[in-house]
Amino acid sequence: MNDKKVSKWRTRLADALELPREIILNLPRVTVIGTLQCYLENHRGVIEYTGERVRVAIDSGELVIDGQDLVIRYLADEEIAVDGNISAIRFET
Repeated sequence: MNDKKVSKWRTRLADALELPREIILNLPRVTVIGTLQCYLENHRGVIEYTGERVRVAIDSGELVIDGQDLVIRYLADEEIAVDGNISAIRFET
């Protein structure tokens, strides 16, 4: 079965069971609080961490957070919180 068919099947399953799609599809969930904090669920690990950039692996590629004075405030198996002066957040495949 190709990826598109699997994704459609999982989407239908999530809708039928009334479950959040990000759980069934293993999608990242990003919560941003102004330019001060980025909270990410469903990540696969930290790729790069500096005061100006945090790169985090996700199933579909990576999430890149750019800014100044960035710090990882919280890190768990599938959750991460980055604080600082955030200037950009982008997905890269």
